[in-house]
Amino acid sequence: MKLENVKLNLDTELVLNIGCPIGKTNAPRVYNKLFEKLGMNAIMLPAEIQKGELPQLLEACKTLNIRYLCPTMPHKADIIPLLDDVDETSKMFCSVNAVKIDEDGTSHGVGMDGKGAVRAMVNGGAKLNGITAMLYGAGSISGVIGYELSRQNVKKLYIANRSREKAEKIAQILRNNTAMEVVVISTDKEDLDQAAAECKLLANLTPLGMKGYPYKHEYLGFIDKMPKDAAVFDCIINPPDSEVILAAKANGLLTIPGMQMLVSQMDVIFDFMFGVTLKEEDKEACIDELCSWLGVER
Repeated sequence: MKLENVKLNLDTELVLNIGCPIGKTNAPRVYNKLFEKLGMNAIMLPAEIQKGELPQLLEACKTLNIRYLCPTMPHKADIIPLLDDVDETSKMFCSVNAVKIDEDGTSHGVGMDGKGAVRAMVNGGAKLNGITAMLYGAGSISGVIGYELSRQNVKKLYIANRSREKAEKIAQILRNNTAMEVVVISTDKEDLDQAAAECKLLANLTPLGMKGYPYKHEYLGFIDKMPKDAAVFDCIINPPDSEVILAAKANGLLTIPGMQMLVSQMDVIFDFMFGVTLKEEDKEACIDELCSWLGVER
């Protein structure tokens, strides 16, 4: 990536991807490819910010006129009380991954994980109106994705998780703020098989099967029980053909890999941060860049 668009002058916009650890982040590759393609004098750099250091970072940003932040773990929740303006959904699920700071120092934060994931599902061909769906995992993005699914008129949602307590917390927020029926189940074979028979959508929201992650799914046979017109989504980017995606393909189901979520999320983030609407060719360039960087085929 040549980044000839970056002039390295007083007008160069610096975007920080902040987290801890941050060493394996893919975001700068995608953002910088888009900046290059759109001819924007901007660059994203990763910055490892320790937990508890966000107040100092925000003060430094105002001093240095750094106006854009993309928080990842563990800062998605911690940054919320430090911002001037955060949308209600992001507050509800304690998750912000895009921050914009106005020239007067006013800071705005939004969470785009749910919007990006569900937009990827819809653009990928998933039919969501009136269906029953399953979220596998109750991590930081499950609540916002569940909420966005309710806005697409998903009628019933299963949340499958090893820890029922963690899943119940998310389920109760969804019950209190949506009309959707929400049921928590275990990841035991019997529970998964029974629920899968009803589900027209499965979304894997765990890192199980991700390259470099030491654990894999113990049981994926429940995908065999899903209706033949169901869709399967995975948040994992690498490998593109994850365990879940391969199991779905083996059953002839519609598949939506994690790269589509990343690209759809970029769509809404660029609109929020820069007022820029991405074209399809821009999104395709993102996927090509990421595949090249990861050494995988599309």
